[in-house]
Amino acid sequence: MQFILTPAEMRKADETAIKEFHISSQILMENAARSSAELITEILEDAIIAEPSISILCGSGNNGGDGFALARHLHDIFGVSVFWIGSEDKMSPETLSNFKSIQKLGISINHIKNSDSLNSIDFNFDCIIDALIGVGGAENVQGLALDILQKVKNIDALKISIDIPTGLNSETGFAHIDCFQADYTITMFSPKTGLYLNDGIFYSGEILTAYLGVPDTILEPNANIFSLDESDVNQLLPVRERRSSKFDYGRVLVIAGSNLYPGAAALCANAAITAGAGLVQLCTTTMHPSLLPEVITHIVSSTFEGTIAGSAYDYIMNSSEKANSIVIGPGLGEVEETLNLVRKLIKDISKEKSILLDADALKAINGIGTGHCSDLRKNIILTPHTGELSRIINMDRLTVENDSFNVTKSLASKLNCTILLKHVPSIISDGNKTYFNINGNPGMATGGCGDVLSGIIGSFLALGIQPLESAALGAYLHAEAGDLYAIENSELTLTASDLIVNFKKIMKNYNIM
Repeated sequence: MQFILTPAEMRKADETAIKEFHISSQILMENAARSSAELITEILEDAIIAEPSISILCGSGNNGGDGFALARHLHDIFGVSVFWIGSEDKMSPETLSNFKSIQKLGISINHIKNSDSLNSIDFNFDCIIDALIGVGGAENVQGLALDILQKVKNIDALKISIDIPTGLNSETGFAHIDCFQADYTITMFSPKTGLYLNDGIFYSGEILTAYLGVPDTILEPNANIFSLDESDVNQLLPVRERRSSKFDYGRVLVIAGSNLYPGAAALCANAAITAGAGLVQLCTTTMHPSLLPEVITHIVSSTFEGTIAGSAYDYIMNSSEKANSIVIGPGLGEVEETLNLVRKLIKDISKEKSILLDADALKAINGIGTGHCSDLRKNIILTPHTGELSRIINMDRLTVENDSFNVTKSLASKLNCTILLKHVPSIISDGNKTYFNINGNPGMATGGCGDVLSGIIGSFLALGIQPLESAALGAYLHAEAGDLYAIENSELTLTASDLIVNFKKIMKNYNIM
């Protein structure tokens, strides 16, 4: 599991390492430079550039200090030139120490004092490394730093940022139009929120983490945002015992579909049975021909419009008593009788049962303060995209997208439920703890992919995984299946059904037996 820190959390972790664990700032800077140098050497080797020339752009703050120390580590291997802005009297002791060191080593150092001195510089290097401002920077970059960004913007070079691309807000991810466009960002301690939010994903390139010799025990108390990795899958998925039966792996009840949208119900139920649930029961109005025979299907009464009728209430309630998790929503339609049924089910289904509300079921909880949200709880998961969430809270969609993390976390806390916001990155929060899902690809922006995600999460809930982790794990594996398809085929041709097929493929990589 990877920690993702806000700038404030990073500073607190930095302070903890220095004051409580006596890891000096000088040691932290040295470890940052050494680790970054190792990563950069690997990057350059993979790029197959013969005798690459390197320029390192430095400020006079601690990010510049990282750059100065990095130059010392790289200069014996590559041709290194340092270009810096600011003044020595503003340098911290550790930054000044590294600056003096590279002076003694005879490394090429160029002080950019003004626009005239900048204009005389040719930045046509094979690799340009940005260590101008770092985590304290924001999108309102100006002065010589901005002039440098504009000058190197269109140079065809391998570009690497140290900690944060200059011109990027390390918390919000908003960027200046001339933000340093990194191919790689080597970040310190752990990735910062701004690397993934808003413009961050476009300017950060591939994100690598430098090891600073700081154990996770220092970072963990300061972290509230996480992202899953491969190691978490085996830890979260329960081991399947040799002596067991289908009843040991949970029953998912799917309430979905309509005469107009039978495919949504089939995708959701098929995903649920594929993701490991012992039994999957589907209540719907019509059966899609692609529905797997393993899905137990019951055709319930329908409205004039072909959606599930209110008279199906008793049968669904009886079915819910045997279920370990309930998924409601894919393809239900917008008929008010059906939405009222959903509201009644949310209220009356046992509070011990985990429920996932997706797609049309989210219309049943529209409007904060209407009373339609009062029956939510921590083991109810909402899976809206940004348009659906903006409708639920009556907020402009662009505002939701620009502040996706804070909006999702705040609303999950306010509604006392778990929310998976389908966005880039996906934000999964219960109001206290949050996960970012950072894999996936644009090919997954196609009809039915959300129905598959709901089925996968419903299966994980039935297996006994906690709601927040079920949602995070479901999002991670769903996206991994999409990424595998894109590698083997093309993002352009990806369909929701392909995700189910590729889910089977990726699960071969995990030891859950």
